[in-house]
Amino acid sequence: MKIWQRYFLKELFKVFIFFLFAFFFLYAILDYSMHMDDFFKDKHLQIGQLLHYYLQHFLKRADFLLPLAALIASVKVLTHFNTSRQWMALQVAGLRTGSLMKPFFYLALLCALFNFANFQYFLPRALSTIESFDAEHFKHSHRAKQKELIQILHLRDNSKLLYQSYDAEKDALFDVLWVRSPQEIWRMKYLNANPGDPKAQYVDHLIVGREGFLEKTESFDTYAFPDLKWHPRMKNRVFIPFENYSLKQLYTLLKSEKTTPFEIPKIQSHLYFKIAIPLLSFLVILAVAPYCIVFSRHQNPFYIYALGLFGLFAVYTILDTSVILGEHAVLSPLIALFGPLLFLGTLFTYQYVRKT
Repeated sequence: MKIWQRYFLKELFKVFIFFLFAFFFLYAILDYSMHMDDFFKDKHLQIGQLLHYYLQHFLKRADFLLPLAALIASVKVLTHFNTSRQWMALQVAGLRTGSLMKPFFYLALLCALFNFANFQYFLPRALSTIESFDAEHFKHSHRAKQKELIQILHLRDNSKLLYQSYDAEKDALFDVLWVRSPQEIWRMKYLNANPGDPKAQYVDHLIVGREGFLEKTESFDTYAFPDLKWHPRMKNRVFIPFENYSLKQLYTLLKSEKTTPFEIPKIQSHLYFKIAIPLLSFLVILAVAPYCIVFSRHQNPFYIYALGLFGLFAVYTILDTSVILGEHAVLSPLIALFGPLLFLGTLFTYQYVRKT
């Protein structure tokens, strides 16, 4: 590696690491201040546990923090090199702009690779750790009080299984509704949690009558449902959000024959989101570089910082919104997630090539 490359990387990583941990430190301080009572009331909570908890939070927020720190570091280093004429001196020495920009794209590549590895290996476990920690320690927080009142399982035949809770002693789902269609509902007090043996107790059969109201037509003390098809993954009884799955797990679910049509757009949305987010690191470099290295006696980095930060927040919000649109099949998940990135990537690449 040449001297100027080592110098660029040193300055770039120095600013990048400083802002990365500065932003996360502020986030951790704010989060800690909101739950200070819970930390103090748990006498068994150790500093090591606290640090481990916020390390998991760092992994949870890394998808946004890394592009944010890369944006700030790139603007800071590029504008400094430009105003101090170091950039011009290197160009006069025969170095092309493309070569000078390589260290910045190396940084973007490292951020993207870390986020891909995080989504695959670290984040799923981190999210589970955070949820367990919240439930155990944050007894006075809204996080611990959050609880689903109704569990919903979407079946392959497009029917729905709704239940209130799981009874461990009976190994059965309690207070269950099987909405087979808008005209037919089965209500049962207990349903065997074994998907291979769907037997129920205290069953009522409801259908829509001629006047459009639900009417009870049959009742049974016990009843077997051979047509109630639900796969073994539902036996876990705990719904794991698709955002908690790794890239490989999402891809496996997408190809699985047991995945219901209702789940497919949700899985696609989260899979494409986790593929798209790491690309933000390259996007921010392409967006700000042309405006940082242009020669001007009255260059004001404030506007570059402001527009860059606003743009990053806007793109991240758009991608979050695209996940919702994709989950509900308002748009194709592929178009919803990669459409904005393709448009912005083409626009910023054109600006970068034209101005550099």
